[in-house]
Amino acid sequence: MAVERRERWGSRPAFIMAAIGSAVGLGNLWRFPAVAFRNGGGAFFIPYFVALISAGIPLMIVEYALGQKYQGGAPQALAAVTKKFRWVGWFALLVGFSITLYYVVVMAYAWHYTVASWTVAWNRPAPTHTVGRRDDGVPVAVEIPPSRIGLYLPAQNEAQKQLLLSIQRNRPKDEQLPVWTDQEVFEKKEQERQKPQDERTEYVGLNANVGNYFTEVCLGRYREGLWREAHTYREGLAEERAPPPEGAPPAHTREMFRITPNLAAGAFITWLLIFLIIFKGVRNVGKVVMITVPLPVILLLIVLVRGLTLPGSTTGIIYYLKPDWQLLKDPSVWLAAYGQIFFSLSLGFGILIAYASYMPPDSDVTNSAFITSFANCAVSFVAGLAVFSVLGYLAHVSGERVDQVVEGGPGLVFVTYPIALAKMPMGKWAVAALSFVFFLCLISLGIDSAFSIVEAVVTGLRDRFRHLSRVTVTAAVCVVGFVGSLFFCTRSGLMWLDIVDRWMSNYGLVLVGLLECIAVGYFFHLDELKDYINQHSEIQVHNWFDAFIKVITPGILIFLLANQFLTDITETYGSYDGVLTHAVTLAGWGWFAVLICGALLLSRHYKAVAGVAGTAVIFLVLLVYLRKTAAPGPLKDTAELVGPAAMGAVAIAILFGGLLACLYVAIRKYHMMGPGREGREPPDEG
Repeated sequence: MAVERRERWGSRPAFIMAAIGSAVGLGNLWRFPAVAFRNGGGAFFIPYFVALISAGIPLMIVEYALGQKYQGGAPQALAAVTKKFRWVGWFALLVGFSITLYYVVVMAYAWHYTVASWTVAWNRPAPTHTVGRRDDGVPVAVEIPPSRIGLYLPAQNEAQKQLLLSIQRNRPKDEQLPVWTDQEVFEKKEQERQKPQDERTEYVGLNANVGNYFTEVCLGRYREGLWREAHTYREGLAEERAPPPEGAPPAHTREMFRITPNLAAGAFITWLLIFLIIFKGVRNVGKVVMITVPLPVILLLIVLVRGLTLPGSTTGIIYYLKPDWQLLKDPSVWLAAYGQIFFSLSLGFGILIAYASYMPPDSDVTNSAFITSFANCAVSFVAGLAVFSVLGYLAHVSGERVDQVVEGGPGLVFVTYPIALAKMPMGKWAVAALSFVFFLCLISLGIDSAFSIVEAVVTGLRDRFRHLSRVTVTAAVCVVGFVGSLFFCTRSGLMWLDIVDRWMSNYGLVLVGLLECIAVGYFFHLDELKDYINQHSEIQVHNWFDAFIKVITPGILIFLLANQFLTDITETYGSYDGVLTHAVTLAGWGWFAVLICGALLLSRHYKAVAGVAGTAVIFLVLLVYLRKTAAPGPLKDTAELVGPAAMGAVAIAILFGGLLACLYVAIRKYHMMGPGREGREPPDEG
């Protein structure tokens, strides 16, 4: 009986584009620029490139080789290395799927802002909440409606005021905002205090208003400060053994888990798109990525070109590339570089194993890994230029240093960037068009990474349950995914997102990478894998590959895990336990333990499940007990241009030079072999 033929990519470029799309995501735009800036600027590129060569590319070669050699998803490929490690493949898929649950919700933020771009809604007065108290001392939310909010542009002094007024003159009169100095705002607020409270106008600066728009409108009234005060109040009552006042505090826990409709709608649209893209198989994915991978790069270049035309943009780029050599002595900078490389290349998700499994067994491995890695890092570098060109302008018009306006994570793209867009010397429709381009860029960056993770999960499940059709498995995964994403669509979703992301990224992905190195390096004949890689690859691997897989990469990952573990058991991450008791313990350590147990169950290691579950319960109890008992320049000299220019040139030479060299090798081999010969299907052994 003939064996069912495995699906195949339409071509090698389709596979590489899909792999690049998986690696290039939202983190390239909002994480890399801030991480680089805070860890030495241009000097950060040195540990970054060392991490790329010593950990990123070797692990990517391993994942490509395993998927392609054994023609299966992560569980099947790792089980072929040694059956003891099948659970690692399932753990990788579960970690990736957990990340997708909140990654989709971040894309829902982007959908919200894309729609809002047409009216530049964050430029209008947004409702805000302040923390007030009832007569009995219970904290309550006092809402100030948009009708009572007066928007203005804050100026620190008269010179800053004149600069902002000159920008306003480039806009139609109905789009201009008043510009007031701190002293003028103080006087106006003093006048408002003479009026009854329900008739006062609350004067809010544009920067604060954009932040209010994100928390109040986009996130559906995300009021962490109020929840923390309410929780503290409850804890105080509990300690005094006094009953809480009637109705106190104001719907604290219930409000935290209320779903925000606009985010739920955005998550539904994203999951629907994921299903439509992957349900027909990888050939359809190959067609989609030919559009979705180049699109965000083109949009990013549009943003970069516009940013470079703004006053102050050069200062921003210089801050981004200016090397601080002293920071290279700090071990945390090197840890940040390895962390960024590891997470940025989609290592440990099971994605690359799944994607490679759809390539013929005689396809190139090594050069494909080099091309994917260099392309991803090149996009990160360009994203940094685009972001800091606009941040330089924002610092220019705000009268602040660039380092005072840099922010990482969602705040960078959903608060800081909209602030900069709102202050650009353009009319409303020009701002709307540029905003639409930017947020569409975010969506297109995110969608490739999202559906690649889901494709990896579908591949693993279909390898395990071969009687189920692709459509059935894909639909089931997307439905479960949408339901799981609703948890992050709640008003406290950003808090849960931050906690789960930290544990999945800092523990889940690193642990998978470490176990992959151990499995291949110590439970498998590494020479056999090298022979397979070298048989068809355009770039050969030799003894350097053994050193990285057996010693260097696992040593670095063990150090990363140990350092992070010591930090997280001695400190409560993010002070979120002040919002909800044991939130970090349950959503961090607890969810991590659940995923390990789930992976062992799928691998049928039932005794191990009991051992892990028991150990996890003991660890969580001890952690809770310990937590309760433990005490808690402006640039003036043109000589300063030399360092940034040099590091920018080095980055361009390594990233784009490496990418072009690898592409040249691939194209040269293609022409030598002739069209249609590379990656031929093996004969059907049926």
